[in-house]
Amino acid sequence: MKAIDRVYKILSTRHRDEKLTTQQVAAAVGLTRGVVSSYLSQLAKTGKIAKSGTRPVFWEVNAPASAFDAFIGAQGSLHDVVASCREAIVYPPHGLPILITGPSGVGKSFLARVIFNEAQRTGIIPAEGRFVVLNAADYANNPELLSSVLFGYKKGAFTGANADSPGLLDRADNGYLFLDEIHRLPPAAQEKLFSLLDSGDFYPLGENKQVHHVNVRFVFATTEDTTNVLLKTFLRRVPLQVALPPFIARTLNERTTLVLNAFKNEAKRINQPVQITLPTLINLANTNAPGNVGMMENRVKLLCAAAYAQSADDANPILVGQDNGLHITITADTALQRLQLLPTQITHIFAQLATRLAQSLQDTDDINEQNLVVRQTMRTLTNLTDAALIDPLQQQLQTAAKTVLRNRYGIRLPQDNSFWRRNAVALYCVQMGINQSDNTAFTTLANLIQTKYPRSAYLFSQLIPQIAEAHAEAIWIMFPLLMQPVVKDVESIPYNGILLAHGESTAASIQSVVNNLCGNYLFESFDMPIDVSIHEINQRVQNYLATQRAGKSGTFVLFDMGSLNQMFSEIKKTQDQKLLVINNLTTAMALDVGLRMQRKDSFTTIARASHRYGETTGTQYFEGLSDQKNIIVSCMSGVGLSEEIRRMMRNTLSGKEQIITMDYKDLRSTLDNHDQRFFDKTQFVLTTTDITTDLDIAIVNIYDIMENQGFHHLVRLLTDAGEQPANCQHFMDQLLKFFSIEGIRDRLQFLNPDVVINEVEKITTSYQDYYGIELAGKVRLNLYMHLALMIERMLLASQRADKASAIKIDTDQEREFFSVSHTIFHGIEVKYNFKVADYEISLMYQLLSPYI
Repeated sequence: MKAIDRVYKILSTRHRDEKLTTQQVAAAVGLTRGVVSSYLSQLAKTGKIAKSGTRPVFWEVNAPASAFDAFIGAQGSLHDVVASCREAIVYPPHGLPILITGPSGVGKSFLARVIFNEAQRTGIIPAEGRFVVLNAADYANNPELLSSVLFGYKKGAFTGANADSPGLLDRADNGYLFLDEIHRLPPAAQEKLFSLLDSGDFYPLGENKQVHHVNVRFVFATTEDTTNVLLKTFLRRVPLQVALPPFIARTLNERTTLVLNAFKNEAKRINQPVQITLPTLINLANTNAPGNVGMMENRVKLLCAAAYAQSADDANPILVGQDNGLHITITADTALQRLQLLPTQITHIFAQLATRLAQSLQDTDDINEQNLVVRQTMRTLTNLTDAALIDPLQQQLQTAAKTVLRNRYGIRLPQDNSFWRRNAVALYCVQMGINQSDNTAFTTLANLIQTKYPRSAYLFSQLIPQIAEAHAEAIWIMFPLLMQPVVKDVESIPYNGILLAHGESTAASIQSVVNNLCGNYLFESFDMPIDVSIHEINQRVQNYLATQRAGKSGTFVLFDMGSLNQMFSEIKKTQDQKLLVINNLTTAMALDVGLRMQRKDSFTTIARASHRYGETTGTQYFEGLSDQKNIIVSCMSGVGLSEEIRRMMRNTLSGKEQIITMDYKDLRSTLDNHDQRFFDKTQFVLTTTDITTDLDIAIVNIYDIMENQGFHHLVRLLTDAGEQPANCQHFMDQLLKFFSIEGIRDRLQFLNPDVVINEVEKITTSYQDYYGIELAGKVRLNLYMHLALMIERMLLASQRADKASAIKIDTDQEREFFSVSHTIFHGIEVKYNFKVADYEISLMYQLLSPYI
C-alpha cells in the first residue's frame, strides 16, 4: 500500500470524525511532518479530505454521513468506543461479536441499533438484513422457553409443538441479533451459543441430526460485571467489549446535547417548538440518577407535558422552566451537530494554548501579551461555535460577573458586546468537552496565574463556580481574556483587607458598599454564626490569606466584637505580615480604611489613624506590649508615683523609649500570662519592690539605684537603649530631688520643700565639685534630708544654741572642711539671714568624711 493511501486509510478509519493538525496526522501515521504535509495537500486536491483554519491548519476526511453521527459523543468522549465498533463491523469475514457494558439507561440498546444501521449503510450486510432483539430477562425464569424462542424448535419437541417453528436466529440471518441483559441467559443457553459464535451452526430444540446454519452478527449487552455472570468460555468468543459511562460522567457538552436531543424529540412529538430556560437545561444536564439518559428523557417528557398543559396557544413555543430571559428554542428541525464540537481537537488547541500562556507567564510578559495570545486562539474557534448556546452563555457570564465581581468586589468589566462574545466563546469551548484526563498543562497554568496575579486570580476563582464545573481546570484559559481590563488596578493594592461580622450578611453588606464606593477589590468578608469560635474565625482568615499570596505591606482585619488581643494573637501566630486588628466594625470605619488602602498610605499611617474611630473602638497593630522600645514603671504604692516617675523620665531622657505605667497588680498578671515575645520591645521594668519572674526581663528596684552599683546598672540599661550618660545622670538627679521632697515634706514645719530642695541640691553639688567625688544616691538622699532640716533649724531661734564651743578641730582635713563649708554656706546665710553653726558643719563632716 502506498504511503499516501495509508495516510488516508488511517484518517478515514481511526480519525474519521476528527479535525487533526498536520503534526497530529504525522504522529498518527509515523511519518515526518514534511512528508505528511505533502500527502495531505494531494488528498485535499482530490477532495478526499478537507482543509480548514489557518494557525493551526486542520484536516478532516470528507466522508459521507455515518449512522454514528446520530450517536451523541461519537466525536467526543465515546470516540474510542465508536472506532472499535467500526472495526468490529468491517472485520472479515463476518465482523466481530460486540459486548456492550454499562449501567441501565446509558444507551446500550441505541448503540446496538446504530451498529446495525452503519453495517447496513456501508453494505456490510444486505438491505433486507434485520435487527432482531431478545431481552434475556423476559425469559429468566423459563430457560426452556428462552431456548425455543432463540433457537426455534421442531414439531413434537414439547407439548404443544405442533409444527416446526424458526427461532430468532433464523429471523436474524444476514443481519444482527441483539441479546440484551445477556447476564440473565442461563449457562446452558450460553453453551449453545459457543458453536454458533464459532461457526454459525446450531440445533433447534428437538433437533439432533440436521444442523442449521445462519450468518448472524451478534451484539450483547449487560449491566453487570461480566466476569461474575458470564462463562469464561463464552467471553473468550466475544473479543470486543466496550463500556458506556454513566450520564453524569459524560462531558457537559455531550450531556447538554443529549438533553437538547430529548427536547427535540418532544418538539417532534407535539409538532410544536419548545423553549428551554438555561437553568433548566443545566439542571437536566447535571442529572445524576440511576436511570441515566433514560431517566433524563423521562424528566424531559414530564416537563414538556406540564408546559404543554399550561400553554394557551399551540402556535407559540411552550416554555419549560421559569422565564428569565435566558432560553434556547428547539424545533423538530434543529440541527444539533454543531453543538458537538470536536472535543479532541479543542482539547489539543487548549492544551497548546495553556503551554503558550505558561511560557509567557514564566517570561514575565504582562497581562496584555497573554490576552492577545488567547484572543488569537478564540478567532480560530468562533466560527465553530453555535449561537444557540453562545447567546445564553454570554448572558450567564455577564450575570455572574455582575453578581460576583461588581456587587461584591466593586469590579466593573467592559460593556462592549465583542468583549463578552469572546469570553462566551471561550467559556463554551471549556464547557463543551475539554478532556480532563490529562489536565497537567491547565493545572500548571492555574498555579502560575495565581502566583503572578494573586488578587485577580482570587476574584476569578470566586467567579468559577458560577460559570463552570469545579473540575474544569481549563477554565483558567479564560483568565487573561476576562480579567485583563482590571488586573492592573486590582494588583496595585498592597494590602489585604478582611471584614468579620456575626450574622447572615452584615460583613458582606459592608464589603459591597466599601468596595463599590472605592471601585476596587479592597475587602473580603466573612459572615459568621453567633457561636463561632475564635479558632474557626482564624481558620477562615488563614485560608483566605493563603490564597492571596500578596499584601506584604500588611493585613487589616476589622471585626464586630470579641477580644482584640485574642484575635490579634491568633492571626499573628501564622502570619509574618504586619497586622492591624480593629474591633466594633462600622461601615464608616471600613470605608476610611479602604480609602487609605487605595491611596496606598503607609501601614503605620493607617494604623495610627485607626485610633480616632471612637472611644468604643479598639485597635492593635503590634505583637506584644508595644511596637516601640519601652520601659515599664510600676510602683507598689500606686499609679500616682508611677506617673510621677514617668514624667521625670520624659523630662530628662531623649524620648526614644516609650514609658508605660502599669498598676502593680496588672504588672504581675501581665508577667504571669504572657511569653517572652510579648515583652520583646521592653528594655526593663522599674519598680519599688523586688519581683521574681521566669522571663528574661531586667527588673530594677528604684531604691537599689540609690547605690552606686544599682545606678550604674540602670545607666547600662538606658545606654543600651540608646540614651546618653548625661541624660541618665539628669534623671537620677530628678529622682533624688523628688524622693527628698517626698521624704521631708511632712518633717518640715514651715519651709516649702519644693523651694528648699533647690538650695540643698546646690550645696550638695558644691561639695561634690570641690572634692571631686560622686556621692551615691542613697548618700545624697540622706544629705538632702539632713540639709533641709538643718536650714529650718537655723531659721528657728530656738535652734541657735551655742554648741560651737564643744567642737574640737584636730586635723588639717577638718580645718579645710570647715573653711570650705563656711564658703559654701555663705550664699544661703546671706539669703536667709542666719549663721550656720560649727556644730552643724561637724555633723556634715561626719556624713561626708568617708568620701573625701
